[in-house]
Amino acid sequence: MANTGEAARKTLQDELDEVRADLIRLGALTTEAITAGTQAFLDGDLTMAERVVASDDVIDDLYHSIEDHIILILATQSPVAADLRAVITMLRINHELERDADLMVNVAKTTRRIYPHELDPKTRGIVDRMGVQASNQTRVAIDAFADRDPNWAAALADMDEAMDELGKSLFRHSLALGADADEGSIMKAMQIALLAHNYERIADHAVTIAERVRFMVTGMHGGHDQQ
Repeated sequence: MANTGEAARKTLQDELDEVRADLIRLGALTTEAITAGTQAFLDGDLTMAERVVASDDVIDDLYHSIEDHIILILATQSPVAADLRAVITMLRINHELERDADLMVNVAKTTRRIYPHELDPKTRGIVDRMGVQASNQTRVAIDAFADRDPNWAAALADMDEAMDELGKSLFRHSLALGADADEGSIMKAMQIALLAHNYERIADHAVTIAERVRFMVTGMHGGHDQQ
């Protein structure tokens, strides 16, 4: 018969497994929002943009549920050592993913702000690549968490450099589009330039998630943790 300590330990692991499953689900919802928000912008699809905005309520509800669960674990289970690192990591990842969803709401709202719009081929190509990059980096970060694999931290930092270059390209191209243009075109160019920041922040959050996974598994902090 298991002693009381072993029973409590099993209960804690069950709780952590439940939070882990919810975080993986949150990651999937966030990745879907990145893909849908990017496509809505590229297509000028207001209906899809509204769906991205509306789906943020579902993500927020799950985010708050996960946060409440983590607080309950801290209050009732008193995790220590590796378990405490796991709880802290989950709390941070929860925040990062919720912020990613908010950033895609910004992208969806940009679709509304500049509607109706036609994107030149270069703008379309860069934004498409940024959307794919953000989605891929988020998916890799969540896979690293799901697999408890700390080795993705350095790879994601390298991937982040590619996103930074895309952001600079979009910003420079938007400035060129706004030069000697009418007021409406200038405003559209400014909105597109600001769009880059949303994708860059999502990529930064993916790096942070991977760094937190490394901390969770090894107890060591990395050098690319974003604030």
